[in-house]
Amino acid sequence: MLNENGVLTMLDRGITINWDDGPTLHKITAQVRYHTGKSATAQLLRVNATQPYSDEPLTFRQTDRVLQAIWVWHTRGAGWSTQLTLTNICEEDVYVDALEMLRIDSAYGGVFNLGAPPGLWRCARESEAERNGAPAWEAWAETTASAGGFVRTHTLMVQPSVSNRSRPPAVLIAVNGNTAQLPVEMRLECSGERFERLTVRSRADGTLVGAGAMLASAELWIASGDDPEELRQWAQRAASENAP
Repeated sequence: MLNENGVLTMLDRGITINWDDGPTLHKITAQVRYHTGKSATAQLLRVNATQPYSDEPLTFRQTDRVLQAIWVWHTRGAGWSTQLTLTNICEEDVYVDALEMLRIDSAYGGVFNLGAPPGLWRCARESEAERNGAPAWEAWAETTASAGGFVRTHTLMVQPSVSNRSRPPAVLIAVNGNTAQLPVEMRLECSGERFERLTVRSRADGTLVGAGAMLASAELWIASGDDPEELRQWAQRAASENAP
């Protein structure tokens, strides 16, 4: 069933989502990767969760001399959604490489905890047909493509085969297809014993953003529960409710 006992808080300069008897996602941040016409050197505009710019919805704003980034979080029933939008506030053209609307990095204190080491994790496949309503899984293994983790384009659902929780918890991160103007890459990096980082980004690949123009990432939905099929149905309902 869906875990409706999740709490989103601001902690350690990031967003933390903790589900009772479920997963913990700690120190979620966002950032924009870009460069200008004067320099091909990559620049970063990092967005932390310190002082909210607005509470309804929960919104954070970060600005440098070139860009303004707005990071928004909404409650979506038993889960949440997040989206990152930028505006060019300078007089020159800016070339945006990626909008990373969700990032957890263990090197900076980030945590992605399912109550089991990554060697026991499995990730639902996107391309294979489901059987009897159950997802097809890709398990972590040192000798396969999953040795460095898992990569997806529209739905990342991870669940351990066993866990120290009452039942193995699954985390679902899904793209709202109505908002995906840019291709999305979801990359969960880990070894058999250690989580390294999770990055979910809209790939802009050098998209030109002129003075005063805006560019938005895809919107993400985030939820948890112990039934993967119920999580899929939750995402489908969210998609239909947010269809234009």
